[in-house]
Amino acid sequence: MCQRIATYDAIAAEYYDQARHPTCANFSELSNAFLHSRIQKYAAAGGNILEVGAGRSTAASILQEEGLPISRLTLLDQSARMLAYSRDWTVKGACLIVGDACRTQLPDRSFRLIVSALGDPYNCPAFWREVARLLEPGGLCLFTTPAPEWATRFRQPEAQSHAEFVIADGRTVLVPSKIPAREQQGSMIADAGLHSVGDEGLSAEKLAGPPSPKLLLDEATMRLPIVRGFTVGRI
Repeated sequence: MCQRIATYDAIAAEYYDQARHPTCANFSELSNAFLHSRIQKYAAAGGNILEVGAGRSTAASILQEEGLPISRLTLLDQSARMLAYSRDWTVKGACLIVGDACRTQLPDRSFRLIVSALGDPYNCPAFWREVARLLEPGGLCLFTTPAPEWATRFRQPEAQSHAEFVIADGRTVLVPSKIPAREQQGSMIADAGLHSVGDEGLSAEKLAGPPSPKLLLDEATMRLPIVRGFTVGRI
């Protein structure tokens, strides 16, 4: 029997529960390791910032640490339940929008920096065309995703386009997760009129604690990237 692909509303209540979903916690830790110093660096240059698929915002707390105005930040997520994790940032000036990452309806060239932490649910050509439309000339997008090096070993061939969650009530929920090969990822970015400034793979060796058993790692794969981060520019 085929399972229906759900939205992230279905898992929002427990997505950040590290005990229930340690693999998500591992991905988030490595994603944050890539993003933190880069957000610090590029946000300091000024301009508006968009965080796509924001959930519990990565960028907002970094802006606050740096003493930068939260009012520069727009947080967008298609899941209202995921976006609710960032509701408190509205008090400090952030703008929260429930919207589609591939069709944001935001103005052209309105952001200096776009941030997407673990953006695999919408990692498709339409998203990258939207990034190109939204970025100012000279703007940058910081994007992380589970690494294809990990995904091709972990996921069965028929399950390459979704992630599986076993939630608290015992149900198995499938949500979109698009993790193309690095060559295909590069082609999507280039075809949108963007250019790759650089990318970095982050392995389980960079985790502060032991990796989730659900990552199914061994001595060899411990050194393979689990998360890959991209810095992408608009000319």
